[in-house]
Formats: sequence, C-alpha cells, structure tokens
Amino acid sequence: MKDKLYSSHAFLFPFQWYFVGKEMKEKTLEERTQLCELCRYFEKTKNWERTPYKIDTVLKYNEYNYFYGMVREVLFDEKNEIPENQTIIHFQYKIPAGQYTYKFKVSTDFTGGYKEYSLLIDSIIVHLYSTGVGILSFHLLNRSDDQKSPDDILRINQAGRRIYPPFFGIDGDLIVSQSKYEYADFGKGLKTIQTNELALDFTVISEESHEDFGRYCNADNFKKNPFQLPEFFKYIFNGIPFTVNKSDYKNKEKNIYLSPLLDDRMFVICWYGNNELSDQLKAFNKQPKEIRKSIYDTDKQNDEIPDYLNWWYKYMFNDESSMTCQNSEMQFELTEDHSYLRWSNYGTLYGINRYSFVCLTSDLETLRINHAEYIVNHMQTMYYRLCELCLVQRACVIRFSDEVAGISAMNAKRKLQLSERVSNLYQQYLKFINRIYFREVTAQEQGIEMYDMMQKHMRIGEQVKDLDQEIQELNNFSALLQQQRQNNNIELITIIGAIFILPSFITGFFGMDMFSGTNRYSFSKWIILLLPLWAACASILWFYRANRKKNKESIDCRRLCLIVGTCVGTMILIGFIWYSMYCK
Repeated sequence: MKDKLYSSHAFLFPFQWYFVGKEMKEKTLEERTQLCELCRYFEKTKNWERTPYKIDTVLKYNEYNYFYGMVREVLFDEKNEIPENQTIIHFQYKIPAGQYTYKFKVSTDFTGGYKEYSLLIDSIIVHLYSTGVGILSFHLLNRSDDQKSPDDILRINQAGRRIYPPFFGIDGDLIVSQSKYEYADFGKGLKTIQTNELALDFTVISEESHEDFGRYCNADNFKKNPFQLPEFFKYIFNGIPFTVNKSDYKNKEKNIYLSPLLDDRMFVICWYGNNELSDQLKAFNKQPKEIRKSIYDTDKQNDEIPDYLNWWYKYMFNDESSMTCQNSEMQFELTEDHSYLRWSNYGTLYGINRYSFVCLTSDLETLRINHAEYIVNHMQTMYYRLCELCLVQRACVIRFSDEVAGISAMNAKRKLQLSERVSNLYQQYLKFINRIYFREVTAQEQGIEMYDMMQKHMRIGEQVKDLDQEIQELNNFSALLQQQRQNNNIELITIIGAIFILPSFITGFFGMDMFSGTNRYSFSKWIILLLPLWAACASILWFYRANRKKNKESIDCRRLCLIVGTCVGTMILIGFIWYSMYCK
C-alpha cells in the first residue's frame, strides 16, 4: 500500500564553505563568506529553487510554533529577498516527492554477497548560513517490504551515511613487518572497508550520479585532500563551482571551497516502527535500574546480552554487524546515558549522540490505532530542526577554530592585515553567540530535555567556551600589535618634533633678525639652518627605504633616533663652529 512506511531516514551533511581565488587570498572571513553571492550561483541553476518559509499548512504551523521567536530566524528562511544581514537561506532541489530513489549496495558477507537498498527521496534540501557553513540533507522514506527488518535498518543507517572511505585496510600479513610502511595497494584496502562499513556504490536520482569510489584506488586523486566530492554530490550541485582544493587561491577564477565539518559520515535522523522491539525495550525499561544493570553483568560477554538490547545499542550508535563497544559495563553506561526514556512506557524510545538522533516506536499501523502517528511527523520536522541547529552550532565552532588557526599562522610582520582579520573574526563570532548559539530553544519540556542532551553529547557548550578563549587571546594579541604600532607612530612624531626644535632654538638664540640684510653672510646663515634639517630628512628617507627592502612594515624607532640624533648633533656642532668663525 502507498501509505506503508517502515522507517524514515534523513542524512545531514554539514560543511564549511568560502570563496577561493587569487583575489580572495587576503580577504577577511566576512568577505570570503558573502551569502548573497553564493545564493546567486544556486539561483542560476535549473535544479535548485529558493523557497521562503510560509505558514500555509498545519504541519508548518506546528513546526514554526514549536520554537522561540529568536530561534526561528536561524531555522526558517522567511524573507522573499536576500538582505545582507540574513542568517539562513533555504534551497530545495526541484524533484517530485517520492518519484526518485536514493540507492546503494551493501556487502552482506565476506564472500562477495550484497544487498541493494532503495529509498524514496522525499526531498533534498540545502541550508546556507552567513557564518560560512551549510547543511545538505537527504530526506528518505523506506516503504519496501524486503528492507524492513531490524538488520536492514542498521545497514541503511551505517552505509547510507558514508560518503568517502574513513580508512583503507592493510594486508594482515604485513602488519608485523617493516613492509607495512610501503604498502600502497589502495584498491585492495578500499575493498576491505567496503566489506565492513562503506557502501559498494551509490546512485542518487540518476545513473549519471553513480559513485563507486573507484577514484580512491589512485592516491594521486586525493593527495591534497582525502575528501573528494561524491558523484551524486556533483550531480545535484551541477553548475555551482564547488572545489575541494584550497590551493585554488592561486587561480584567477573564483570558486567555492567546500569541506566536511564532521568526518566521512553524515548525521543520521531515523524513525523505525517495530512492535516486537518496542515491546521488549518497554518491558526492560520498566524494571529498576539495578535490575537493568544486572543484565549487563561484567562477567558476561556482549553476545550473552539479549539481542534486542544489543540491537538498540547498534541502532543508537550506527553500528551494523558488530558493536563498537565490547565491554558490557561500558555498554550499559553508554546506553543509559544516550537513551531518552520519557515515553518508554508507551514503547517510544529516543537515542541521541553526536552522530545520530534515532527513534523506535510501534509500527505505523499501531501508532495510528493509538493516535500517536504524529511521532513520525515530529521526527521529520521539529526534531530534525533541533538536530540541524545543533549541527550548525557545532559547525560554526569548528569553522571559527579553523579561521583562528589560519590567522595564528600568518606572518606577524603583516600586522595591519592580521589586525583587520582578527577584528572581523571577532565581529562574526559575536553574531554567532547572539544569533545562533542558544541555551534554550523551545518552551516544550520534551524539546528542552532533548536539546540539552544534544548539546551535552556534541559538547557544544565546552567547545564554545574553548573557542571564546582562543578568540579572546587572539584579540589580545591583535590589540598588543596595534598598541605597538601606535607607540611607534608616537615615537616617530616625537622625533619629527625634535627636529623642528633646532630651528626654533637657533632663531630664539640669535633672534629673528639674524637673516635680515643683504650682506654676504646671509646665504651662509641659511645653510647653517637648513643643512641639519636636510641631513635629518635624508637620514629618515634612507632608513625608511632600507627597511622597506627588508619587508618590514614598522620603523625601528630606537635606531632611527640614534641616527637622526647623531646627524643633527653633528651638524649643530659644525654650524656653531662655522658661525663663530665666519658669520660674526
């Protein structure tokens, strides 16, 4: 039946972006992340359409009203135009819902067996932010009877989110030998990881977007960057000049550098309906904590723990064939810490960690009987928005940290440019703190608790504090450089003022009428006054040009004082001797 739905999946790809090209090399963060300019590239394509948010359906009203007003400005693109100060721009890929597929093959064993999964594409959305980050999200529906088992859901979430190899396998026979350091069979290493975690291939929307990761068999293709845009990314971004090469700063053409802000995987949001698992976990969580913990006794192996508990751990942490935690006590602690159990007596459980937000309930038909089918909508709307906001916050922190590292690596001699970039970064950071980073986003109790769990497990609060300290230290360093420049300028002004003391002293000592008359000594008197001034100016000019040749932007005022003082003192002494001998 058309209304059957076994699971829904959303894969979110957070990334950073900024313009690169020869003219952008020395620009500030704000100049390299002009949101209006990036939007023009999307608007020129045929496949992307900007759709400002309008509350014209019940679902949109519920989603919009869930959040505080200040948060809506970050989550919803409400304006028809693109003002300079807008935080978010929403683009949607123009395909009919439910008519195209997100397909990939997953290895099922070590003998070459595989299974193909096909999910209907509900929508493809990209949200672009003025802070230089973006979120690309694939919203998918699983309506197929042959891919509804618990193991199928694990495979979909594990392989469907991987976009490039996280690592390559190494021949086991070489592990203990020195030859492992020369091992370079990337093709065999790729096959190993595709057997365990990475999909065999992807085809999204069209056969033209087919990605089999074959480029990773040749090391020359990823020398400069392990991340290469998958073919299905290139297909949907057709016409937009994205690049993964930072060295494009040398090119005359302006491109858009794109880099993932997590790792080789996308963030997973998943709802799954299964009556048996829901009932088993409901019964388990009704027991006191001491009894629940006893099931994970430290003397037990993981394979002795009930299958439904192992499955719940895998579901939460996006594992598939084997768990990434092989200590039963630690498995219990992680399960307890990452499970949200407010509605567990109804058989509704949520799992939250830094890479996924998952939900398990009864199947859709049972939810309808109990008038709880709205949970699916909540996962696709409100909770999706919660996840996206946390991802944007985390992405911004990583983005700003990357900018801090870039500024810190700048040559300290380029003080003027360094101060300008630090000042602009600080302004962008303040915008992030005041407009994107929130401690609370909704008045709903459940939303507050879930948001707090996401903030905790993504460690966003800690990262913001660390970033604040980094930027403050960088700002202090910039202020110190600026103060040094001001001190140098004051010293230079003092020197120039000292030079003009000389003619004031001479005219005050000898009187203003010393140059009156037309006698033959008048010319000599002018020489006595102007010669020290000329010598001082020549010294300043010579010293300045010498410093410029050494690529110094500031003048060493102490050396300058010594040179100018010596010249002026010498010329004054000569002037007095000359005047005493010839001009009286």
